[in-house]
Amino acid sequence: MGCRELLETLEMLGEGELQRFKDKLSEIQPKKRYQHLPSESLRNANPTALTDLLLLFYGTDYGAEVAAEVLRAIDQGALAKRIERLTHALRHVPAARSFPIQELHTPPWGHFVDRHQEKLIQRVSEVDRVLKLLRGHTLTPEQYQSISTGRSNVEKMQKLYELVPSWQRDQKDWLYRYLLYLALTETNRDLVEELEGK
Repeated sequence: MGCRELLETLEMLGEGELQRFKDKLSEIQPKKRYQHLPSESLRNANPTALTDLLLLFYGTDYGAEVAAEVLRAIDQGALAKRIERLTHALRHVPAARSFPIQELHTPPWGHFVDRHQEKLIQRVSEVDRVLKLLRGHTLTPEQYQSISTGRSNVEKMQKLYELVPSWQRDQKDWLYRYLLYLALTETNRDLVEELEGK
């Protein structure tokens, strides 16, 4: 299943149903080697952010499977079947490969986020999506609000990077993972591939 199809399905949920979906999603025990979605990120997530999180943490196929499981659990069997039908129909179409969150190892020459600070500030295009994914576990609500008020992507990234020197490695890993995820879904692909030397 692609990003667009999953998003369209989640957008069919009413406000109350969407909240039930998030509540149930936070209780799901994922398969081995997959991580729980951060409950703080789920709390204020809209359908777009939920789609990003599902695909980032679980990949395309398993992300669709989890979404269908949650929909059945909240008595939305018709939408669960819609996801399963779309998944079956799209299975033969090339798509982003499964991309579960894994441990990242910092190379001896420094973290990606530090090495490419200047280019990331100047060229990341989907800053709002990155901020929404970081909100709750890496950014406090106050930090998120402050950065989001920036007038441009560059200004928002500059504000974000004011925090980076105080981050631990795992917090830098989250930013890198989100940038890599957005590259896999076409956004910022050229930038990440260039900086990774691919």
